[in-house]
Amino acid sequence: MLRLSRRTGDSRRYQPHRHHHSPTTRGGEESQISTLKMRIREVARTGSKTDLLALRNSDLYQECYEWGRRQAVAASQMVGGSQLSCARNAAAIHTICYALDAYAGFVERYTPAPAANMPHKQLSHSQLEQAFLSQISPTHRNNLINQFHATFHANNDERQAALLSALDPQLRAKLSASGVIRSENTAKLPQLAGTDVKQPGINEAELLALLDYLSSATGTFNVVNGAAMALSYYGETSLQSCIHVFSMALSSGIHKLCEHPWFGRPDGVVYKGIRLSTLDEPFRIAMLNEAYQRKGLVSFPSVLSASCDPNNSYARTKLSEGYSIECMITMRRGFYADPFHDTQTMGEHEILGPAGQRFRVVDKDMIEIGNPEFGSRVEIERYKMDPVN
Repeated sequence: MLRLSRRTGDSRRYQPHRHHHSPTTRGGEESQISTLKMRIREVARTGSKTDLLALRNSDLYQECYEWGRRQAVAASQMVGGSQLSCARNAAAIHTICYALDAYAGFVERYTPAPAANMPHKQLSHSQLEQAFLSQISPTHRNNLINQFHATFHANNDERQAALLSALDPQLRAKLSASGVIRSENTAKLPQLAGTDVKQPGINEAELLALLDYLSSATGTFNVVNGAAMALSYYGETSLQSCIHVFSMALSSGIHKLCEHPWFGRPDGVVYKGIRLSTLDEPFRIAMLNEAYQRKGLVSFPSVLSASCDPNNSYARTKLSEGYSIECMITMRRGFYADPFHDTQTMGEHEILGPAGQRFRVVDKDMIEIGNPEFGSRVEIERYKMDPVN
């Protein structure tokens, strides 16, 4: 079953700088990957930034990445089962390097959380908020609050009132007292938002997680999506456990906003561009085509991000960056995230949906889109997906 993810940037940045391991790989190469996974587990336990950076710049990391490149080349020269096996190996290396690289940036803003110290029980909302606020650095917390100040004032009155209605009363009072939000809209909140909100609002941890995930400056979405893919593709639990407090806060906020009468977008059609890198292109194309031919399933282990505006699909706005396939998805649950965006990306009309959604590939066609970089028109594949759960 194919899993897809949102990401941006050049795939080469995952060298030292949204698949299972194939049983047909040779012993030495298989040993390298196993050793890399073991080293990630060791670094995750210690939480050492020094050890993490050393691993990213190690010979082992480089050797595994180069092996993945060779597997991708081999996949382009083979047919049948051997081709798929090599493609799967290349995609797996891409996934684990992507996740590790993204986590190295994450620990600059959050206290590393060793996997061995992670609680196994479900945290209450207050416990989750306390855990999140204890991990985020004070500087990063202030930066996100300042970002929200700019975001809030960039929205019109209706969207400001919707934002106010989505916050829990304690957070709303705190942000109003500190001048982050305008308090004069509070009395008009139900009328301006056009809603009478009954469910609990998002707390500070959930707000900060949403702002960080959506930020164009931090790239935090890379570690959230990368860790989820590494777990789902590779059974690699270490990185996901190290960011589990952040992921839980993000997930909790998304679920609340999916139920919000203004933000919620049930059964909406969204448009998602899929980026194809050198390493994962063969496997993604093969799995999408197989899912289409068999009317099979596609799952998204990470947060599902797309645009409700077809003109803002990354397949149209970032074609030159490798987003050369589009998925048209009927998403069962999602929320309109644009009012939470920073001022650089507001207007993308992004919809965020909970992680773990599954879809059936029901159709495929070719669509013609404009290529602003070259002033021409090009054809790309578009897959239509309907929800399964």
